[in-house]
Amino acid sequence: MSFVYRMKLLTFIVCLLSVATAIAGDAASDPPTTLAAGQLRAIQEVSLDDLDAQARDSVQLARRQLNEVLQTQPVMIDKLAAAYGELGGLYQIHAAFPAAGDCYHNAVQLAPGEFRWAYYAAYLAEKNGRIRLALERYRQAQKLNSAYKAVAVRLGNILLELDELEQAKAAYEQVVNETGLEAASLYGLGQIALLQRDYDTAIDAFTRALEYDPAASRIHYPLAQALRATQRNEEAKAQLALRGDQPPSFRDPLIENLEAQKTGSRYHFLQAMKATKQQDYKAASEAFAEGLSGEPDNALARISYARTLYLIGDKTAARQALEAALAIQPDNSLALFLLGVLTEEQGDAEKAADYYRLAIQHSPEHTGAHQFLADQYYRQGNYTAAAEHYASSIQGEPSNLAATIPYIGTLLLSDAPGPTLMAGLDTAIKRFPEYPGFRSLQILLLAGSRNPEIQDPEMALKYAQQLNEQYRIPPHQELLALACAASGDYPQAIAIQEELLSYARRAMPLETERVAGTLAYYQDETLPPLDELINYSTLQPQGFDATTVFRDYPAARPY
Repeated sequence: MSFVYRMKLLTFIVCLLSVATAIAGDAASDPPTTLAAGQLRAIQEVSLDDLDAQARDSVQLARRQLNEVLQTQPVMIDKLAAAYGELGGLYQIHAAFPAAGDCYHNAVQLAPGEFRWAYYAAYLAEKNGRIRLALERYRQAQKLNSAYKAVAVRLGNILLELDELEQAKAAYEQVVNETGLEAASLYGLGQIALLQRDYDTAIDAFTRALEYDPAASRIHYPLAQALRATQRNEEAKAQLALRGDQPPSFRDPLIENLEAQKTGSRYHFLQAMKATKQQDYKAASEAFAEGLSGEPDNALARISYARTLYLIGDKTAARQALEAALAIQPDNSLALFLLGVLTEEQGDAEKAADYYRLAIQHSPEHTGAHQFLADQYYRQGNYTAAAEHYASSIQGEPSNLAATIPYIGTLLLSDAPGPTLMAGLDTAIKRFPEYPGFRSLQILLLAGSRNPEIQDPEMALKYAQQLNEQYRIPPHQELLALACAASGDYPQAIAIQEELLSYARRAMPLETERVAGTLAYYQDETLPPLDELINYSTLQPQGFDATTVFRDYPAARPY
C-alpha cells in the first residue's frame, strides 16, 4: 500500500469519524423515528451569540442532557419528555419560540398525560398571540389536571378576548374565591359586567379586585369608566389619575417556575427592547439597567440605555451612560454621534462638531454625523463644506429627503458649477417624485438663470406645461408664466400673471405685491432677477430635534 493511498484512507476514516461524532453529538437535530410513532420534531440549533455566559451555559447544558437521554439505550420515555420540556422552557424564556414549540411538541408526544408540558405548550401559544390554539391547549391541559386552578383564569382571559363572555364568566366564577386568584378573576368579571353595561356589578368587582391587589394599576381605568357611566364623575376622575398598565397578578406555580429560569442579561435586554417598541421608556431604562448589572461591559446596551434615559428626561444620566459606553468602546460611532447631538442641544455646537468628526473618523459612512455636521456648516454660511458632508450623508442613505433639500440649497448658494447643480437636481427629482420643490426649482433655473450652462427656456416651458397639466394651481401657473417669458412669449406671460394677480387680490392679499412686481417685469419685457424668484428659506436644513434622533436613529445592534 503506497504512502499516498494510506494517507487518503486515513483522511477518509477521519472524515467518517467526524460525521459520526457530529451525529452522535447532537441527536436532538435528528431524533429517532422509532419514538412516538415517528412524530418527534428535529430541534434545530439556535444561535446563542446574543446570550451572556450564564444563560448560554444553561441552554447548552440542557441540550447536552437531552442528547445524552436520546443516546442512552433503552431510552427512558418519561425522562426524555422531561428533557425536551425543560429545554423548551429555556428556549421560550430566551425568545427562541420556534425551537421552544418543537420541544414542547415532542414532550407532549412522548408524555401525552403529563399536564406540565401541555400547559407550557398552551402558555407559549398564548404568548405568541395564537389565541385559538392556546384555548384548545388550555382546555386539553385542564382535562389532564382540573385541580390546577390557574388554568381557569387563563381560559377566562382568552375567552374574554374572543368575546365569549358567558364562557369566560363561568371560568372566572370557578376560581373567584381561590386564594391567589381572586384579583385576576374579579378583574375579568368586572370587564364582562362593564361590557354588558351592568355598571354596579362592574364597580363592585373592580373595587374588590383592587383590595386584593392594590398594585394592579390597570384596573383603575375600567373602574373609572363604570363610575362615569353611573354619573359618579369625581370618583371617576380620581381613578383616572391612578391608571397604569400593571395587570392583576395571580398565583400560577408552574409559570412562576418557568419565569424563575430567566437568568442572564439578554432576557432583560429583550424586555427593554419590547418596552421601547411600546414607547414605555421608563420600563425600558429599568430593564436595560437590570441587564447591565450582569453585563456591565456591554457598550451597545449601554448606548441603548442612554437613549431611554434621555427619553424619560434624565439627560445628565444619558450623558453619563454614553460616556461610559465610550470608555468601554472609544471608537463607537453611534455613541459619539448621540453625544454630539446631546452636546449641541445643550448649546455647545463647537464641541458637538468635534464629536461628529470623531464619529466620521471611525465610521466614514455615518449618515447622521455627516448630516448634523453639514447642518452646522450651513448655518455658519460655509456652504462648500456643508455640501461635501450632505453628499456623504446622502451616499449612505439616498432616501434621506431631510439631507437632500439643504444639499441642493448648498449647491445653489456655493455657486457650484452649473452641470453639478443641475445633475444634483435631476437626481433629487428622480428619487423624490412626490416632492414638488425640486421640479419647481429646476424650472426656475432653466428659465431664469443667466448661466448658459443652466439656462434652457425650451425645457423650462416643457416641464412647466407638464406641471400644469397635472395640477393647475397658482404656483405652477407662475412657473408657466416665467417659462413663457423666458421663451420670449411675453404676451402669454402677462396674460397668465394678470390672472394670477386678480386671484391674489381676492384670495391671497399678502401675495399681491410680489405677483404685481413680477408682472411689471414681464410688461417691460424682461425677466425678474433669479434671487427674487427662489425662496431660499425652503432650502434650509430642518430644525434641530434631538428627541427624534434619540428615539428613531437606527442602531445596527441595540445590545
